[in-house]
Amino acid sequence: MNSHDFLIDGEEYTVSCERKGDAVMVTVGEKEYEFFPAGDNLFNLTVNGHTYHAAAVYNKGTYYIDIDSVLLEVKEPSEDGFAGEGVGHAGEKDKIYAPMPGKIVKIMVEVGDAVEEKQAMVIVEAMKMENQVNAKASGTVRAVNFAPGDQVDTESPIIELELAE
Repeated sequence: MNSHDFLIDGEEYTVSCERKGDAVMVTVGEKEYEFFPAGDNLFNLTVNGHTYHAAAVYNKGTYYIDIDSVLLEVKEPSEDGFAGEGVGHAGEKDKIYAPMPGKIVKIMVEVGDAVEEKQAMVIVEAMKMENQVNAKASGTVRAVNFAPGDQVDTESPIIELELAE
C-alpha cells in the first residue's frame, strides 16, 4: 500500500492506494473508494455501491479531477501550500498573486490586519475550482487591490504586505 499527503481543494489529506485485481482501492481519511480504469484518464468510481464517472488530467504539478461534473484540484503540498506564486513572482513575498486568471470569491483580510506566513488570504475561482491563496511571509496588509467578484490575472497583485522584520 502506498501512502501520500495531498492538498485537495486546499485541505491536507493522507491518501492511500492499493491495487486489487483490476481495481485500485483509494482511502482518503476514513473513506474508501474503488476505481476501475475505463480508458485514457477515465475511470469508474464506486462509492457505497453507487458508480460515478471520473476523468483525471495532470498539469504542472496538479491533478484536475472531474467526478460527475464535480471538479477537484489535487496537488502535493509544498512548504507554502497554495501560495499564489503566479507567473514569475516567486521572489515577491510581499505581494499575493492569483495562481491563474480567475474571479475573486472571498478576501479574508483587510488593510491593517497582521498576517502570518501560510495564512489564508484570498479565494480565487478558476476553471470552476476554488484556489486558496496563502501568505508567503508574515506582515501587515498594506493594500487590497481587488474586491470579491473582480476578475484577476497573474500579473497584478491582489494583496500587498508590509513584511515583518
